[in-house]
Amino acid sequence: MNPRILSSAILLAMSFAVLGASAWAQEASMSPGMASTQVVLQNADLKWGGAPPAFERGAQAVVLSGDPGKAGPFVLRLKVPAGYKVANHWHPSDEQVTLLDGDVTLQMDDGAKTQSLTRGAFVLLPAHMHHAVSTTGGMTVQVAAMGPFELNYVDPKDDPRKRTH
Repeated sequence: MNPRILSSAILLAMSFAVLGASAWAQEASMSPGMASTQVVLQNADLKWGGAPPAFERGAQAVVLSGDPGKAGPFVLRLKVPAGYKVANHWHPSDEQVTLLDGDVTLQMDDGAKTQSLTRGAFVLLPAHMHHAVSTTGGMTVQVAAMGPFELNYVDPKDDPRKRTH
């Protein structure tokens, strides 16, 4: 990759924005308003960091474009280890998810429907749809949505932000 393009991409990196009650605490997001600027990020360019406190420990995240904490489109990736689960929750906007690697079991409508996903699978989850996710071997997903992004747990006791660690 051209060092000048790589330098420009790195210069566009900024802190994650506040996500609802939690903070995205890693640098790897493009500046808001830069959607018309071409950016190429190779896998080696991604700066993974801890996922926000809305997720159980062990998850890593990187924002590829946009700002999840502000109004407008964004794209991020989430990587989790084997045995990881995200309890039943919902989002205020549609969520588009692509499974890049690993395995996923998706439960929808409070467990009424279950779907196993394989590498390359795409899922569109409508706003406010209750869903839960688990993986046996680990997974990396790419999420596209409209911000501000929020993760609202159906049962408040499942919310890692409300637990003392």
